Amino acid sequence: MSDPTVQFTDAKWMGLSEKLLDRLRGKMTLIQDQQERHALAADALDDVSGELGDELRVRLADEPTRKAFLRAFISYELIEEFLQDPLVEDIMINSTESIFVHKTGQGLVKTEKRFPNNRALEMFVNKLIVFGGRAELSQINDVELSEVRGRVNIVRSPFGPQVTITRAKERALSIIELIDKGLCTYELAAQLWIYVEGLSIRPANLLISGEPGAGKTTLLNALLSFVPWSHRMVVIEDTLELNTKFLEACSRLESSGSLTMEALVKNSLRMRPDRIIIGEVRGREARDLMTAINLGKYCMGTLHASTARETLLRLQNEPMNAPETLTNLVDVLIVLKRLNLWGQITRVVGEVVETSGMEKNVVLLSPVWTYDSARHRAVETSPSSAYRDRLAQASGFLASHIIAETVRRANILRLLHTKLRVSDVHEVTKFCQLYVADPDKAIEQLGVTAKELERKSS
Repeated sequence: MSDPTVQFTDAKWMGLSEKLLDRLRGKMTLIQDQQERHALAADALDDVSGELGDELRVRLADEPTRKAFLRAFISYELIEEFLQDPLVEDIMINSTESIFVHKTGQGLVKTEKRFPNNRALEMFVNKLIVFGGRAELSQINDVELSEVRGRVNIVRSPFGPQVTITRAKERALSIIELIDKGLCTYELAAQLWIYVEGLSIRPANLLISGEPGAGKTTLLNALLSFVPWSHRMVVIEDTLELNTKFLEACSRLESSGSLTMEALVKNSLRMRPDRIIIGEVRGREARDLMTAINLGKYCMGTLHASTARETLLRLQNEPMNAPETLTNLVDVLIVLKRLNLWGQITRVVGEVVETSGMEKNVVLLSPVWTYDSARHRAVETSPSSAYRDRLAQASGFLASHIIAETVRRANILRLLHTKLRVSDVHEVTKFCQLYVADPDKAIEQLGVTAKELERKSS
């Protein structure tokens, strides 16, 4: 792929780009598409035209050259090639040294691309800040790429800017696609469906844990398909990673240097949410999240920890300091593992654990699913009982009904995948929403009768 910036890299063109970035500071937002950005850049170019030298004015009077310059300006220069490569997960820029990328199946790869000089790199960093809707560059910066194509970390260093870009997934993966990838089984996915939807009566308060790169955000994204559209959600993130385009009553918030996660979680209680989703629980916002659960809000989020017990210990200690009595309100802990199987990185559900009360100020844990390394899959170690009993009490259903419904949903997901060949997250979400609203109509779409499905489930 040709580099769109090659013909605009000399000092005159770079000076023009810097002028445009100054004019555009504070005028760009993440929700603008390329057409809107192009229009803003064109207006800024008209504004600075009187400040240009004769050579640039003559060049820009040529319409093809003007269009080419604007296309190059609103692009991300050297990294556009990597942003369009579906195999690239991360892009690492260490000042003007060679750019490295992390590729799926290959790991860290050194590329031939690099910024030619510090001025070009500084202008690129400035572009990341302006296009990300921020006003100023700090020592440490977390911003998003335009149209939320990924997240960027920029650190000012004596050796030059250190930039790490994590590409956003082009689309969220559905629970069925995660089953395909071996993260879980139909049976476990059905259990997760029950947890998140809660028979529209009593959803589980749920935390997804794991080490970096274990797939926590990916699973949380997939589980959002199960949240009934009648529930209002407030989604709070440090950097925008969750894909909520297929959701309806959803408000999205992002923390910043002056607006903390703690403040956003506290404020979310004034926004009449049914659900509060925190992209990643890291600090003092954990106390407010536990308080929200105590007030009857249903909450989900992710947290860095390797086991269910470690998840609770992290919640209870610095810097989170959530009271032990409140951490017991988390119903379900899902721990993801990142394994190297046959030379390939595989992400799996390592354990699913339910809380079952307290004894001597210690939260009791009941393992429900664990990863069986011999069979390379999560297996049910004991039936869901602690949460099932809470759900039964809230709904009035017998425990046997909830067990049967879980089996039924496993068969529904299997038929949806193997018979209807549905796996796209939007289609999976629509079907799950239909099932909640009108089970008979949803089952009819599967081409089976309710009785036939019951026989499959028995």
